[in-house]
Amino acid sequence: MKDNLPPPQSTSGGNILRCIERSYWTGAQFRATRADPRKVLAAQQGRLRELLQTVSVRSAFYREKFRHLDVKTADLAVLPVTTKSEMMAHFDQVVTDPAISRAGVEEFIEDSRNVPVPFLGKYSVSHTSGSQGQPTLIVQNQRVLDLLFAFQMTRGHYGHRGGFMGLIDAMCILREPARLAVVINQQGFFPSAWVWKRLPQYMHAFMKFLFVSGTDPDLVNKINDFSPNVLSSTPTTLDLLSLKIDQFRLPKLRQVVTWSETLTVPARRRISEAFRVPVMDNYAAGECMFLTNGCPAGPGAHVNADWAIVEVVDEQNRPVPPGELGHKVLLTNLANTVQPFIRYEIGDRLVMATEPCSCGNRMPKIEKIVGRAADFFWVRVGTGFRPLTAYPFQHAFDYRREVREWQAEQVERNSIVVRLEPIPGAVADVVSARKRLDERLALVGLRDELDIRIESVPRLLTDVHTAKFRRMISRVGIPEDLDGGMRQVAEDFAQAAVQV
Repeated sequence: MKDNLPPPQSTSGGNILRCIERSYWTGAQFRATRADPRKVLAAQQGRLRELLQTVSVRSAFYREKFRHLDVKTADLAVLPVTTKSEMMAHFDQVVTDPAISRAGVEEFIEDSRNVPVPFLGKYSVSHTSGSQGQPTLIVQNQRVLDLLFAFQMTRGHYGHRGGFMGLIDAMCILREPARLAVVINQQGFFPSAWVWKRLPQYMHAFMKFLFVSGTDPDLVNKINDFSPNVLSSTPTTLDLLSLKIDQFRLPKLRQVVTWSETLTVPARRRISEAFRVPVMDNYAAGECMFLTNGCPAGPGAHVNADWAIVEVVDEQNRPVPPGELGHKVLLTNLANTVQPFIRYEIGDRLVMATEPCSCGNRMPKIEKIVGRAADFFWVRVGTGFRPLTAYPFQHAFDYRREVREWQAEQVERNSIVVRLEPIPGAVADVVSARKRLDERLALVGLRDELDIRIESVPRLLTDVHTAKFRRMISRVGIPEDLDGGMRQVAEDFAQAAVQV
């Protein structure tokens, strides 16, 4: 499989040849989704070798980390894992451009006016929210953005055709650009908000954009007037917009794209039924924005495996087979050579699909995202502690038709406040919800250990610091007297990168 790198960026001056070149390159990104998986794997491994050789020369951190290995032949599985805390502690040694420093990036992101400005004139920077600990600073090269938008135009575009017809489609888009409406909850250097402010210039030849705040009082009218082909936002925002579907006029809408938060089954159903178009649920991390594109055939997302590697592993970093729930993910971004992420640990828990997908995409598919390993509370049991995951709450509330969303807040070690937001016009049945939760907690042996209060609220809001909705919020954190090995596990989870 050819290593098609992006051509030069400029499309200025009405250069039709440059637009044709860019159209061809963009359209070509669709091919890998229908290619023999062995060819995709060969391309992936070739890019991995190039990345490893690059970091062994240009990154002091990875040169030291891989000093005992032959990067020309070493299998990925023998490479040591990189954690978030390592990445930040050795930031200046990780990056491959000596002009980049942690101090310089931190100073740059202090000024929100820099959001659309390239760092050092050529890089894009962002940070994870840090809701589970220290934020991660991320520096991206142009190739990352090129791939992100090319994949969205092809692999993530419902109804895109490959081959010659795909090229014709791309050329037609130059005549009548696609229209993407993006509802952003909060401006800043958060990856999901930042990325739309750092569009490659050539994208404006292919797509027209509307960026609108989720709190804009004229939100519905602005979207109607723009008449998008694609509507994109977080699941929480789109779920709320679906409740106003009678106010929308969207004759050209072809798909809805979600990102940043977990898309629950009830939310997917409501969004799909309201907008009556395919819902494409993109799964990504700030460390690899182009990681997947949502599947048009249903829940799940296809990994862009020619440019990224996803390893689903257990607690000891051993591979977990498809069909089984992993404990965490090791991510390798093959495109970012300025701040390399190689076997980078993130706390998501995934299930990979075991069967080929009916949509025709032959890339590996993430079948289910069940939440983060970090999404749990530490509660006291006798003289020790136990983790309480989100599962009892999910099983109790996710399928209650009158409940739009829920949130659990650990206010004291064994005291939890649960808030239920009913759909408009409905009343949350707090008594029935409590009964169901008690049943779920009894199954894990924690019903009698916890003081839980359930209340109905008119609206649950996103976090003011992260612009994301959080279902599990702990105000007490990790116990100071948590025993040795268990504390290390808890701290590792708390340092996990936050999904964008």
